[in-house]
Amino acid sequence: MNNLGLLLKTYMRTSFGFNKARYTHEKHSKSTGMTVLLTVCYIIIIFAVFGMSMGMMDSLKSLHAEYIVLNIMMMAASVMVLFTTIYKVNGTLFGFRDYDLQMALPIKTSTLIASRVLILYFLNILFVLGVMAPAGVAYAIVAQPAAAFYPIFIVTLFAIPMLPLIIATVIGTLIAMAASRFKRKNGMNVILTVAAFMAFMVVWLGFWTNSGDIMVNFADVGGMVNNVLTGVYPMTALYGNAVGGFDVLALVLFLAISFGAFAVFTAVVSKLFKRLNTSITTTRAAANYKMTELKEATPKKALYRREMKRYFSSSQYVLNTAVGPLLLVVAAIILLVSGVDGFGVYSDIPQFGQLLSAAAPMGIAFFIAIGCTTAASVSLEGKNLWIVRSLPVDTRLVLKAKLNVAMTLYIPTVLICGTLFNIALKPDPLFIVLMYAVPLAYSYFTALFGLKANLNSPNFDWTNEVTVIKQSKPTLVTMLVGMLLTIVPAVLALFFGHAVMLAALALAVVLDVVLYRNLMTKGAAQFESF
Repeated sequence: MNNLGLLLKTYMRTSFGFNKARYTHEKHSKSTGMTVLLTVCYIIIIFAVFGMSMGMMDSLKSLHAEYIVLNIMMMAASVMVLFTTIYKVNGTLFGFRDYDLQMALPIKTSTLIASRVLILYFLNILFVLGVMAPAGVAYAIVAQPAAAFYPIFIVTLFAIPMLPLIIATVIGTLIAMAASRFKRKNGMNVILTVAAFMAFMVVWLGFWTNSGDIMVNFADVGGMVNNVLTGVYPMTALYGNAVGGFDVLALVLFLAISFGAFAVFTAVVSKLFKRLNTSITTTRAAANYKMTELKEATPKKALYRREMKRYFSSSQYVLNTAVGPLLLVVAAIILLVSGVDGFGVYSDIPQFGQLLSAAAPMGIAFFIAIGCTTAASVSLEGKNLWIVRSLPVDTRLVLKAKLNVAMTLYIPTVLICGTLFNIALKPDPLFIVLMYAVPLAYSYFTALFGLKANLNSPNFDWTNEVTVIKQSKPTLVTMLVGMLLTIVPAVLALFFGHAVMLAALALAVVLDVVLYRNLMTKGAAQFESF
């Protein structure tokens, strides 16, 4: 096997814990249950995408415009690649922890760069496959296209993430370089990354909320939806014409732009790789360093401060866990200022207003569940685990500190957004209470479940924070379980109303009690065994 293959193989084995799962005798490293749960959740998501695609294509069948659904899914996959890659760049392509070690290896720099670029690509293609493959199957069933569709679909499938990956890498690199100029570069990295994300969301929501009534009846939208998609991302037009219309010129242009841009991008990175890594990883000593008085605090407060500092020291950690609350705050403000009509095209989706009124508490809980701080908090101890393990404090205080960081993020979000939703929707007294109670119960469940999942499947040997923050089993399982436990009750609430919310609240409270007791006993013992 050549050096490139060895680098990729080593990264995959260490990042996803394949070596430990295969060779270790420790139960927490094998984590078979977590793997099974993650696989089940992934399969459910695939079937959900398939079902949604079938429903939309059936509406468009009379217009022979089923390809529009492929455009929608292609757009969704591209946006997710853009979002998730921005904060993967610093730590995967540049500024990775074992940079000096890998540069000292007897391999070409170009080989190392190629491995890092391909790692970013492979991480994104997994998501693209999860979205586009079921949509492609649905299109084959409903539209029954000619045989030419299948090779075209497969070839274009692997080109979809390339351009969004390049754009995200440029943005992420610029943010990392700008932050490296400041004294507190980690803090500036967090601020600049969040600012870039919020700016994108404002532009994105602004476009869609001002696109006119294009979804009053999905079967009547025809080319209008396509025009909206191509207006946001012109590559969608080439993709739709190539896959849906078998346009050879569009296919050639789509592939040429994607692969050509990727090749140019790789060449540019090769030229600037060492310079950018040096710039991003350089540390600067303070010129006016002064000794100050040491502060004392109780063990509980000291551990909490330690966890908060660790949280804000990583832009990847902050953005991955704060994206849900940030989106939720934006949605709550739009709802308060403009009402349901403020969501533009979304407000014209059948039963959107009814769903919002019936399942708003689950909406708040959903956005909280997609970003959990505790699912990576144990693994992030890394090689410094011995420090916290050697502290003369009760292990339960360490676990509680990790839970408290999560609730510090969740509680203000629930209180602020719950209040804004109540003012905007004007629900009955019972629903006002549920608007706070349900999300708070789900928030605590998310924190507890994430911590338990991380204790069951820790990874202390990482060389890149993104590995445990974004790509680990605990993070993915916690997110998928949270999504399923909020989406299902939200749909049921359309038919059964408050009864579903009350049942969901009761279930969440019971799970909270069970998980908390488990963490304070078996969970503490697990942490002490590491």
